[in-house]
This record gives sequence, C-alpha cells and structure tokens, in this order.
Amino acid sequence: MTQTMWDVGGDVRRALRSIVADPQLGTAVLTDPHVMANLLKDLLPDLPRESALLVAAAQCDLASVLAGHLAQGLDLGTSSRLTAGWFAERMPFTDDTCGWVVGELAIALGADPSAVVATTMPDTVPADADDLSEAAGGAGSVIGWGDNDEGEIDVPAHLGQVMAVAAGWYHSLALTARGGVVAWGSSADGMTDVPDGLAGVTAIAAGRLHSLALTVAGTVVGWGSNGFGQARVPAGLRGVTSVSAGGEHSLAVADGRVVAWGGNGCGQTDVPPGLPEVVAVAAGAEHSLALTSDGTVIAWGLPDFGETTVPPGLTGVTAIVAGVNHSAALITGGRVVAWGRSDNFEAAVPAGLSGVTAISGNGTHCLVLTAAGAVVAWGSNDCGECDVPPLASAVTAIAAGYGHSLAVIS
Repeated sequence: MTQTMWDVGGDVRRALRSIVADPQLGTAVLTDPHVMANLLKDLLPDLPRESALLVAAAQCDLASVLAGHLAQGLDLGTSSRLTAGWFAERMPFTDDTCGWVVGELAIALGADPSAVVATTMPDTVPADADDLSEAAGGAGSVIGWGDNDEGEIDVPAHLGQVMAVAAGWYHSLALTARGGVVAWGSSADGMTDVPDGLAGVTAIAAGRLHSLALTVAGTVVGWGSNGFGQARVPAGLRGVTSVSAGGEHSLAVADGRVVAWGGNGCGQTDVPPGLPEVVAVAAGAEHSLALTSDGTVIAWGLPDFGETTVPPGLTGVTAIVAGVNHSAALITGGRVVAWGRSDNFEAAVPAGLSGVTAISGNGTHCLVLTAAGAVVAWGSNDCGECDVPPLASAVTAIAAGYGHSLAVIS
C-alpha cells in the first residue's frame, strides 16, 4: 500500500494557528464543524483530506475532549492517546490518522510541537489518500441470526471492512470503513435503497421501515418509508452528532439540542422544552429517550408499559436504547439498567451481567457486548434472535432489530 505524509508543507498547522489567533474566531471554532468547513475551503483548498478530518474533529468536539483530559491533570502524551482512541471509536479512520488530528489540535491549543512530535508530521504515516481508512481498527465482517423472512440476515457476499451495523424491523445496514452504507433485507418502501452517492457516513440508524445516515459534515440523509415524514430530514439541519430511527419517527442531536420529526401519535416527537445539553438520543416504536451531558436520561412519548418511566436516581449513563415498549441504559462501570414492558423479559437484565461496553435494543430484545468481546442477549426469542451463535472471533459491534440480530466480528 502506498504511504503518504499528512500536511507535508505544514499548511494545516499554519491554518489552525491563524484561526485560533483571530480574535473573532479563537479556539471555539475548533468545535464548530460548519464554520470550520467554510474556513478551510478558503485556507486549505488543495488539502481536502486534511480538511475533512478537521471538520470531523470539530463535529465530535475533539478539541474539548482533549482539553478535558488535560484539565484532569493528565500529561500531554496520555491525554493525546486517550483522545485519539476516543475519536477512533467513533470515526472510520485509522489510529494513525486520529493521532495526527489530535496532535495538530494540541498544538493549536498551545502545546509545544516538539512535545507531540510522535503524533504529528513528519512522523505519522497514514494510509493512502484514496484509501484513508481501509486498515481501520475494529473493522470486520457481519453475521446475523434470528428472523430471516425478508432476508434481513442474508449478509451480502464479500461484505467486509464493516465498522458498525444497524438492524431495523425488516432490514439491515452496515457502515464500511470507507464511509459507505450497504443495505439488505426487505426492499419494500425503499428500505434498502441507499441513496446514490452517499459517502462520508459516520453513523447509521435503522427504524421500522426507514433508515438514517449521519455524515462527516454533520448532516443527515434519510430513505425508506416516509408515510409520516420520518425519512424527510428537516431542511437546514446541521451540526448533528447523533441520530436514531424509531417506528415512525426520527431523532437527532444538533448542537446539544434534540430535533424530532415524523409520526407523533403518542407524543414521541414532542421534545420536552428546556432540556439541558443532550449528547445522544434513542427512538423507540412510540417513545423517545435523550441522554444528557451529565449522564441522566429524559423520556417522553407512549407511557403505557412504563417505557418512559426512568428509574429514580439513574445517573452515570453512557449509552441508551429504546425498543418497542422498553428502554435500557448502559452505566459507567459496565452495568445495564432496563425498564418498561417485561412480559417477554425485555426489561429483565440477566443477573450478574457486568463489563458491558455496548448495548442495542431496537425491537423486543436486547443485545450487549462485553469487554471480553462476548455477546449476551435477552428478551423475546420467537425467531431465535437471542440464540447467539458460537463466535470464533471477537465481536466489535452489535445491533438488535425487531426479530433478528447482527454482529461485526474481527
């Protein structure tokens, strides 16, 4: 594979320094993807690769993540490694790529360039420009189990380099390391008709009959059933960092606030006024969840089965999921708390479950991934969706649909 250098002429570093030194801009621009994108069009017209990475870093508020580690008293090297690892888990880029971005942000924030030379030019050698993330860590192949009436677990042959998966009610999605989306399963209502030219995707979501994709530019693309407007993304929606597709509605986080559209028969798109800063959302069949920056959960929509009754005192939440009539949260330390409907054991978290690193639950069952790379399932098992097959390789990502399950294996 051809190897190339990042920012060979030092133009990126000079551009970042000029941005930060501008009294009308300053370091705040490092976390504003829209302003950053517009500035870089003029400052770095011949460096689209580097510009795209800086916009992705702004979208994820990477400079603030780095500053947060430094504020905790961690040394620059440790802070940079933690920040780069955090970025690599969320974006389809190589570890070296993430290290380079973090290093340049550190310098823009005032770090001595010689102190981060190991993660900045000229020592970082990323993949070729045409194959930016081919060697992205965590990429793998997809396996599925459970319901297959619509071909939702018939994974396309030769599908590889997958970073993430999403399972809807009758279809499945995969996000590749190149930032593309592959879909399979039911073709009704255009569920698997991925829009032509869709690229630069960083996150995907599959609902009952529609799908959403979040791009590196912070925009959202929707397709599939649109009977309730669930695939019609609001005009002008920008700065998005999280998306979720529910039964007939969609949710997004844009600049810390929740945006909702689509069906509203049970108030699932009636976002409560005055919400604090939100970092993630989860759309169930007819209810919605929001995860705030302080680790608490807020719910609204259908309350019939207790799915919107957040357990009192629930704090330290790092991830949330919303199913048909249940909700669940992953807590710092690897524990899971669930609430809502339990006649199919959706809310019955297995006793002793710990060390959880990821959770999914889009239908009537839940999947979790443990630190050891194992998958644990509970809830409805009418179609074998909880019958986790023997896995010879470690799992890096999971998705629980309505009657089927998906996993990415390394």
